[in-house]
Amino acid sequence: MNKTLVGLLSATILLNTACSPKQEEAPKNSSSSASSAVAMTASSETTATAPTEAAVTPAESTSPPNGGLLNTNWKLILLGDKEVTVNDNQREASIFFSAENRVTGSDGCNSISGSYTLDGEKLTLGEMAGTKMACAEGGDQSQAFNEALAKVASYTVHADQLELRDTTGLVLARFKAIAQP
Repeated sequence: MNKTLVGLLSATILLNTACSPKQEEAPKNSSSSASSAVAMTASSETTATAPTEAAVTPAESTSPPNGGLLNTNWKLILLGDKEVTVNDNQREASIFFSAENRVTGSDGCNSISGSYTLDGEKLTLGEMAGTKMACAEGGDQSQAFNEALAKVASYTVHADQLELRDTTGLVLARFKAIAQP
């Protein structure tokens, strides 16, 4: 037990000495060295776990932050039965439902906004307003996206994906939750 503790403390001191900027040498009595080593061990354990936690990127989270439709940025990934592609000179199509019954986003070309009503899984979007920019890329996709939004009757959220459906249950559009900027 003592050999294991001494070995652990020695390894900790060596690692901290090698990885830390030069510091004044601590007194050589064993009590002080042991408490310094324990403090260094606790400090290095805290430092070791912090980067691991920070390395988890919320951009590709497994579920929306609130577990549902509202207050989540949703990026369009499927429109009808076609995967969405974004060209270099094109914005990503996305949508955001606020708790105040407002919906905002982008159709991939223009900014869009409007209102919505929610009753359980029944979702109705009001008339959407949008800017009228001429976009060199993605005009057909943006028109199809706006047409799909006009047909929305319900939604489902599965893990990190939102599906907007028509009255027959057909998936009109699928989105993936993304981190808020």
